[in-house]
Amino acid sequence: MRSARYLLAFLASFAIVLTACSQQPSGGNGCPAGASPPCTSTPPPAAGKPTYGGTITFALENDVVDFDPMRSRAFVDRNLHYQIFDSLVRIDPTGKIIPWLAESWETSSDGKQVTFKLRKDVKYHDGTAFDAASVKWNIDRYRTTQGSQRASDLAPVASVDAVDQYTARFNLKAPYSPLLATLVDRAGMMLSQKAVEAGGADFTRKPVGAGSGPFRFVEAVKDDHITLEKNPDWWGKDKDGNKLPYLEKIIVKPIVEGTVRTTNLRTGDALVANNIVGKDVESLRSDPSLVYSQGPNYGFDSIYTNRKKGAAFEDGRYARAVSMAIDRQQIADQIFYGTRTPGYGTIAPSHFAADPNFKPFEKADPAGAKALIQQIGKPLQFEMLVTAGSAQDLQVAQLIQAQLLKADIKMDIKSLEFAQILTLQDKCDYQGATLIGWSGRVDPDGNTYSHIYTGAPNNSSCYSNAQVDKLLDETRATSDEAKRKAAFRAAEQIYVVDDPARVWYLFRTTQLATAKRVQGLVPYPDGLIRFDVGWLQK
Repeated sequence: MRSARYLLAFLASFAIVLTACSQQPSGGNGCPAGASPPCTSTPPPAAGKPTYGGTITFALENDVVDFDPMRSRAFVDRNLHYQIFDSLVRIDPTGKIIPWLAESWETSSDGKQVTFKLRKDVKYHDGTAFDAASVKWNIDRYRTTQGSQRASDLAPVASVDAVDQYTARFNLKAPYSPLLATLVDRAGMMLSQKAVEAGGADFTRKPVGAGSGPFRFVEAVKDDHITLEKNPDWWGKDKDGNKLPYLEKIIVKPIVEGTVRTTNLRTGDALVANNIVGKDVESLRSDPSLVYSQGPNYGFDSIYTNRKKGAAFEDGRYARAVSMAIDRQQIADQIFYGTRTPGYGTIAPSHFAADPNFKPFEKADPAGAKALIQQIGKPLQFEMLVTAGSAQDLQVAQLIQAQLLKADIKMDIKSLEFAQILTLQDKCDYQGATLIGWSGRVDPDGNTYSHIYTGAPNNSSCYSNAQVDKLLDETRATSDEAKRKAAFRAAEQIYVVDDPARVWYLFRTTQLATAKRVQGLVPYPDGLIRFDVGWLQK
């Protein structure tokens, strides 16, 4: 039997006490002097004793698409979800899974039952109680509702039992090693049944009263602002036993253009941002009124190439030709100034299943790409969809366009709203390719299964390979890391090189930029900010 029990009061404040490293002077490519990208830097230690009150303005790279964790599939959404909703488990700043709404858990000897002991002092924002019945309702909703984006995450779950008021048991169809990692994110977020049902069709934009998290939803004005206010009844406490959160209010401003986000930080119109364009990093590091830090991240950047019948990339060799032709190092250097690194698949360097020697397209080979297309017998011309208003995305697309021309591959660029691109991706309703990244998950399964497995929700390339499906099933069925790694490595060789699902080109880093008076925040490897421990120096 496996179990976990921790002192939650300590864990709730872990992000504060972890900030013991001071920021280093900056060198080239956004790294500290003498360091090579990707580099890691941490904020200076929190100054003084935390104080209550104040409002933080957070510059987010796009407007929230969907407040409902069941339907959401965008990173920008999760930035709000993590403030409004609590999940059953959570990660600390190192990526380690820790208790949250679940105080402890035990796994049966055959791996097919996981039993969670729940906190007893939690209420949703609408006043209803959190308990095992609520866990059952949420998980059943996620795994059985038509159109749920969490159905793939929870596919191995056969049922959930409310054993007693504060004990929930997950019954699995087969051992499912990534379950805890899955429950860190939206598949493990708990919502008030009463609030969801009362919200009806409007719930996706107005999750009033639905969460149990440190901040309550107040309003969302499309493309203008989102307001959250302190939940005075939140259960979290700091290391001294003081109630969290410290902040009174968070105002989120959707700002698509990265340079404008940086300007808002400099002028004080925004106090926090977590997506900084590469060219602005050096200037933020040198600004005495700001603090910039970054760390490891599980995310990647890729080109979705549509593999469905009749689409431009139906023949996977075209995707391989694009992978061969692009120069990843040039993209990392010229667009991201070393804050991202060349990437070759879904498994990030910090994942246990990573192989640092897996670099199948390390050197750009436009001549080889051209020869491969000549072998296919039909030239490649396609359209790339990029997010409207994002100068950085457009620069990436234009650089890739120029690189592909060296292989006689012609790529047109079309800008659409971010939400429009996601809608087209849902049904592979685009002919060529899209340029949308992935923020990453703590277990490589979260970066891989739903993107690659036949029919999975994030498989927006309409890719299908029976051998890959078999290998990915194997990664879920065992908790033996050596066996999981072997299966992940065999699968990645196929869906990246032999029969490419799409084109991966960069791995990400977590970024965090704040005004100097913002205290307590640190970079997390999932790129998301935990505002429950943040405070403003008076």
